[in-house]
Amino acid sequence: MAKSLRAKSKQANRRKKRNDENSHYAAVEASRLKAVSDRLLGKDKKEGEAAGAGAGAEGAEGAEGAEGAGEAIEVEEENMGEAPKKISTSGPRQNRRQEWRESKGMDPKPKSIGQNKQGKPIASRKAGRNKRRR
Repeated sequence: MAKSLRAKSKQANRRKKRNDENSHYAAVEASRLKAVSDRLLGKDKKEGEAAGAGAGAEGAEGAEGAEGAGEAIEVEEENMGEAPKKISTSGPRQNRRQEWRESKGMDPKPKSIGQNKQGKPIASRKAGRNKRRR
């Protein structure tokens, strides 16, 4: 039977290949990581815009474009120094109905008011024989 892509042995072998300097895997992995980091840092956009501006007008405007690019980089470096606003990932995980009710000022989970056949309040879990009988 074939091993799945998530099999531990296959993952371990790929990890070894990525860490081996002589393998093809390592070269591809390094280039992929570099491309991803450049994309995240926005280097691709800066280089593309600078090349496009420089090729269009290389005369007096080329010098002004270089100064403008320097100023833009300084502004971005200042922004990089500030800590970005953190987004909380902990909190209530509600479904869409509960979020809507909460936005309207209602309780996310309404209180059950009904009664069962014996006159007792309805429980959140149904007691009795399980539905799937084997």
